Amino acid sequence: MNRIQSLWSARARSFLLAVTVCAPGTLAGCTTPGPQVQKNLELGRFEGRWYEIARVPRDYDAHCHDTVADYRRTTPGQMDVRHTCFMRSPTGPVHEFRAVATADDPSEPAKMSLQIGSYTGAYWVLDVGDRYEYALVGHPSRTALWVLSRTPSLGEAEWNHALSFSKSQGFDIEALRRTPQSGSR
Repeated sequence: MNRIQSLWSARARSFLLAVTVCAPGTLAGCTTPGPQVQKNLELGRFEGRWYEIARVPRDYDAHCHDTVADYRRTTPGQMDVRHTCFMRSPTGPVHEFRAVATADDPSEPAKMSLQIGSYTGAYWVLDVGDRYEYALVGHPSRTALWVLSRTPSLGEAEWNHALSFSKSQGFDIEALRRTPQSGSR
């Protein structure tokens, strides 16, 4: 394995750790009931490109710009996920990892497991817009949160809803950081 593959494999593992374990000091969040998830999530409508508008930063994405996630359904309850970003600037080197998102219980497709290599973690779709124009994805421990949009920007009303909804579900919205989006993709 060359150095770049090794570095990115470490980044993918770091991403998965964000969706598998509780952060130190938040262990109580692991034992309390998780946040509500989107009822009747339609995976067919969820697939496609999503732009990352904001995230609770982790070391693997601290310098990411123009982050996108492309979801492609492979079976009724499973999607391939391709996560890409440019490092340090919109023209920086591309970093990518692939994962598989699986709805473990067909009656609750919003509660997915994300598998990267031999690692698996919770990846829950908490809320989507009526037209699937935005989505909130998080971890049941409330230590990871992503605000996604079908476009590189999110309207003020949707952004305010994302913050309000996330706060009502116990997420620390002060930890959210906007993801730089140049609109070049």
